[in-house]
Amino acid sequence: MNQEIVALIPVREGSQRVKGKNYIDFSQGKSLLDVKIEQLKSADCFDHIYISSDNERTQRIATEQGVEFLLRDSEACGADMPWSEVVCSIMNTIPRDPIVVWALTTSPLFKGFNKAVDAFVRCGKANDSLVAVLPKKSFFLNKYGRGINYNPGCWHPYSQQLETLYEVTGACFIGKKSDMLKWRYWFGVSPILFEVDQYESIDVDTPSDFEFAKKLYEGLSDG
Repeated sequence: MNQEIVALIPVREGSQRVKGKNYIDFSQGKSLLDVKIEQLKSADCFDHIYISSDNERTQRIATEQGVEFLLRDSEACGADMPWSEVVCSIMNTIPRDPIVVWALTTSPLFKGFNKAVDAFVRCGKANDSLVAVLPKKSFFLNKYGRGINYNPGCWHPYSQQLETLYEVTGACFIGKKSDMLKWRYWFGVSPILFEVDQYESIDVDTPSDFEFAKKLYEGLSDG
């Protein structure tokens, strides 16, 4: 399959929970953005690595790191625009119609891009996209205390009898640019469920997430 494959790092400054989380020191002087760029460079499957943002700070980092910058409309970096419009806004800045691999800075422990791309390329027409997921066999309740995936009570099943549910982790999404524009989303109706482990699935959303991910990342790096 001779198809152009590009990595996309979407970045915005206005994090509401962890101020400047993409730029502040995460580990040994490296930011979350630095870590993700390093991981993508280490993979040998990308024709281009793009960073999508609306500010000069990120553009300067892209230039310093030797990756390409895609200028995004400032409205598409805010928290008010519907996500479907953000996806389309970003896709429309990518040249041609490549396979796009979304690589979020908020998943610093995921670096399995070669395996994910290989899985997507090998699937042919059987699947239209790929999404990184964490398989779970846990007991879930809704806000009313009612079972979502089981019936609480004397018929309580063993966990191994539960149907596996798959949590979307945000670590990686893959699809063709034209398809993502059609879906107005990261993935389509028949995605590959690319399983990751608990470490790889960690998502940095809060200050405690940031500190927890930092300790794990440094511990795994030292090991």
